[in-house]
Amino acid sequence: MLVISAKSGQLGNRLLLSANFMAYAIENNFTVLNPAFEEYAEFFQSTARDILCRYPTATFSIPGNSFLRKYYYNINRYLAESRRFNTLEIKRNKPFNWSNSSVVNEIKPGAINFFQGWMFRGGWFVDDIPNLRKNGKKIRAYFQPLRKYQLNIEKLILKIRSQADTIIGIHIRHGDYQQHQNGIFFYSPEEYLKVMESAKALFPNKKVTFLICSNQIQDKHYFQHLSYVYGNNHIIEDMYSLAECDYIIGPPSSYTMWASFYGERPLYMIRDINKALRIQDFVHFYEWQGVFHYNEDWSKSVWEWTH
Repeated sequence: MLVISAKSGQLGNRLLLSANFMAYAIENNFTVLNPAFEEYAEFFQSTARDILCRYPTATFSIPGNSFLRKYYYNINRYLAESRRFNTLEIKRNKPFNWSNSSVVNEIKPGAINFFQGWMFRGGWFVDDIPNLRKNGKKIRAYFQPLRKYQLNIEKLILKIRSQADTIIGIHIRHGDYQQHQNGIFFYSPEEYLKVMESAKALFPNKKVTFLICSNQIQDKHYFQHLSYVYGNNHIIEDMYSLAECDYIIGPPSSYTMWASFYGERPLYMIRDINKALRIQDFVHFYEWQGVFHYNEDWSKSVWEWTH
C-alpha cells in the first residue's frame, strides 16, 4: 500500500501527483491511499464518496466531510512522522520519478509505505509520461468532477461552440504568481493580450473565441476587440472547461498541465511573452520534454520545457 501522507502544492500539483501514483500502482499491483487530497476530495465523484481517497476504488466506501478528512490527514501525518511504518522521504535536490529513483527499492510489498516530500513538481515526472499515457483512461475516469460541475461546464462550452470555430482557453494566473519565483511568470493583462492576438493570427479563416479563466477578476476593456467568454470562476469548473478547449495557453502551471492531460488538448506554456506563436508551440502532454535547472535555493529551481 502506498500512502500519500504529505501535501504538495495546490490542486494541479496534487492531481498530477495522484495520477503518477495511480499509474505506478496499476503497473505494480499496489493500492494507493491519498489523505493529502483532503481539501479537494469533495469535488470529484470517486473521492467524494470515499474518505480514504483510495485507488482502486473499493466496493464499499464511506463518504467524508471536511472535519473527518482533516482528521484522517493529520492521523496519517502522525503515523508517517512516527516512523512506526516504512516512511519514504523524497528530497528536493533533484527531480523524482518512478523510472529512475532508488526510492522504489525501499518500498515494502505487503506493508504500509508512507510517502512525504514534494514529488512530481512541474515537469519532474517527465520520464514517467509513457506510463501516465498508458493508464490515462483509468486516471481520467477516477477524477471526473461531480455531475453538477460537469453540467455547468457542458453548458458553458456548448454556448461558446455555437458561435465559434475554435476555442482557445487562456489561463491568466495572477494572485499567488506575483510572488511565485519572484514573479517571473506574472504577466500583465496587456502581455496576455499580446499572446492572445498572436494565437488568433494562427487561425485567419476561423472564428476564434477565447475562454478566459483567472484567479483574479480581469478588466473587460483589455479584451474588448476579441471574441471572449469568462469562465465560471470556480476552481474545478475553470480547470475542466480549459480541458474542453481546442488549445490551451497559460504560464507554466500544473493547473493547465492537468487540463491538457485530462482533455488531451495541446498546451502552450508562456515563457517568452514576446514570442510570436507557431502552431507547433502547442504540445500534447505525451510530448512533454524538458531540462531541470537546479538552484541551491530550491524555490528557484526550475523545469524548462522543451519539445
